[in-house]
Amino acid sequence: MERPTLKPIGSPSEGLDTPALVVDLDALEANIAAVHSHFESAGAGLRPNLHAHLCSAIGHLQTRAGGTVGGVAVSTLGEAEVFSQRGFDDILVANLAVTAPKIRRAAALAGRVNLVVGADNARVVDDMDGAAAGAGSELGVAAVVRSPNGLMGASAEDAAELAARIEAASNLRFAGLVSMGDGANPEPLLRAADACAGRGLQAPMVASGGSANYDSAAATDGVTEVIAGSYALAGRALCEARPELRPAARILATVMSSQDEGLVWIDAGQKATSIDTGLPSVEEVPGASVPRMSAEHGGMVLEEGGSWDVDLGSKVWLSPHDSGNAVNVYDFIHAARGGLLEAVWEVDARGRYD
Repeated sequence: MERPTLKPIGSPSEGLDTPALVVDLDALEANIAAVHSHFESAGAGLRPNLHAHLCSAIGHLQTRAGGTVGGVAVSTLGEAEVFSQRGFDDILVANLAVTAPKIRRAAALAGRVNLVVGADNARVVDDMDGAAAGAGSELGVAAVVRSPNGLMGASAEDAAELAARIEAASNLRFAGLVSMGDGANPEPLLRAADACAGRGLQAPMVASGGSANYDSAAATDGVTEVIAGSYALAGRALCEARPELRPAARILATVMSSQDEGLVWIDAGQKATSIDTGLPSVEEVPGASVPRMSAEHGGMVLEEGGSWDVDLGSKVWLSPHDSGNAVNVYDFIHAARGGLLEAVWEVDARGRYD
């Protein structure tokens, strides 16, 4: 892990060495308040998904904000192991655990925290039961239901059959149903809940949704939990879909070459901005964009007829297209308010893809 070039708390954020990931605390807190306040009167509870920022400091802000089910979600078992050591004791791994080593790790972790993992296959359920018996733990297992645009999961009827198998296992706890795909269409998930009821099984959890449709998911009868996390840092793409949110994560860059009129090079390229889903936008420089990027450099251009006051050493703020992808390439977050540094947070679970 990198050692950050530390600045004293209270220092101007624009004095950070670059590229640097900076989170605007006012925007972060406003985003959390906007989403969590909705769940204080909704039929479903919110389960913050920490995979969107991988940072325990932000996760604790979310769980303290109200409207939640009291637990969190993650995307990998490795993330669950990290956050179980950072004060989170109710964790849903919204993913499948398949290999024997991973199943043994899940069974071991279930002895320390309330852990739920996903399954969409009967053989895996049997393997989980055996691993939990060996670990002397009770492992929570959710049947994963395939949504119309989802990549994984069982059909509604097969999920109900899987739920019955989980319920009958000696060392497993049937935790409920979860959909990992298109949260905008929870119909298969609700059909699975009905199919479970037809077998005399009540699904304790029926989890769907996402940051882009958290309100409609929460209003769906039968959905008990909405899994969402991107709302906290809210990348540019999400803010376009949800105008009540503000982009909280930004990347500070420095102009390192300004030899050409209308084109300058900054020290934030593909590696520093993570452009998988789209290029970052430029803030506070009207008419500027970054259409060209190499691994370590970004080419910032000015639209025809525009003008800017940008020279060598000038600082530039970039707003990432997807905040989660951007956070994942940094070890530390610089938290600032009003342009002044308030804290430096570790991105605790960065790189825990296992």
